Amino acid sequence: MKQRSCGKIHNVMILENHLGMGGLEKKLYDFVSRIDRSHYRVVACCLKDAGHLRDPFIGLGVAMYERLLKNKYDALAFWRLLRIIESEKIDLIYTLPHPNSVIFASLARRLGRVRRVVVSIHGTGGPMGGRMVRGYLKPFFGGVDRFIAVAEEHKRYLIASEELPPEKMVVIYNGVDLVKFHPGSAGEDVRRDLGVVPGERVVTTVASLNHYKGVDVFVNAVPAVLESRENARFVVVGDGPERKTLEKLAADLGVAERVTFTGIRSDVDEILRASDLFVLSSRTEAFPNVILEAMATGLPVVSSDVGSVAELVDEGKTGHRIQPEDPAVLARSISSLLEDGGKAKAFGAAGRRVVEERFRLEGMIEKRESLFAELLCE
Repeated sequence: MKQRSCGKIHNVMILENHLGMGGLEKKLYDFVSRIDRSHYRVVACCLKDAGHLRDPFIGLGVAMYERLLKNKYDALAFWRLLRIIESEKIDLIYTLPHPNSVIFASLARRLGRVRRVVVSIHGTGGPMGGRMVRGYLKPFFGGVDRFIAVAEEHKRYLIASEELPPEKMVVIYNGVDLVKFHPGSAGEDVRRDLGVVPGERVVTTVASLNHYKGVDVFVNAVPAVLESRENARFVVVGDGPERKTLEKLAADLGVAERVTFTGIRSDVDEILRASDLFVLSSRTEAFPNVILEAMATGLPVVSSDVGSVAELVDEGKTGHRIQPEDPAVLARSISSLLEDGGKAKAFGAAGRRVVEERFRLEGMIEKRESLFAELLCE
């Protein structure tokens, strides 16, 4: 294993525009909460409101700065950032690919205010379609030391489609907490809260309710599944701009009573343990953490074959990969696993083994720390 430090404490700044509540932020929290404090001290800085992670980070003892940008055209925000960098003696900036944070981090690096900059990318494509990394950011790539991709296929995409420099790309797979996400049974109170009645089989998806997550495909598959499996209950965990549209779709299809929309939940691990099958019907993905969480829980998986899903779901061994945007095929895949309990159980057990062998949270943290040490101990 590569070295994870060079015998001294380095100050690392997490720099971002805003920290919401999604898979990316969960992995960031996991990393910060477990980083080796004897070698790395973490400071967090949000150019806008700190968001969901503000209090959790403060609870970890992380120094938190926020609202550096007073308005959209606030040119003084960069100088406020430099003062924080100087006062906190920051060695390395770790940021996500928001234009503001990439530009500010790159400029700080070129001015010699920080030694290293790492940009971690977890998505594919922009929220409105097209490229995720804006073309005007290219001149700032020179101030970035490494770009982190979350899978090999993701790396290929970032080089070919987003035109990131291949010599600066590294792959660090996300990891899952095997203590929190484990096989077992959920309490009856959780099942009742989800609207599950005795004897029902639970099919769950966890996603932001927006177009590219394809939850409409999941809902459209429900009637066909119910034709053969009348005892199925469908659970949608998450929230977003399409929630009302999706609830109306379920009502129009006549299945509203069999689909539970939970909103955002903090007990996803318990909900997964209350489930029999996990589904992700996304139109696009980079490396969906929630599939790892479902596999760690021992659930068989049915997922759209997009992004790096093939590096997670082994067709016919841990689940099924299907073409996106096809409710009929999705329904058949769900029904087949609900009908064949032996196969579903074998898929779930195999998925747990895959996560134990390849996607432990500790492995992700070790590799990120090793990258920091490689950059800072030269």
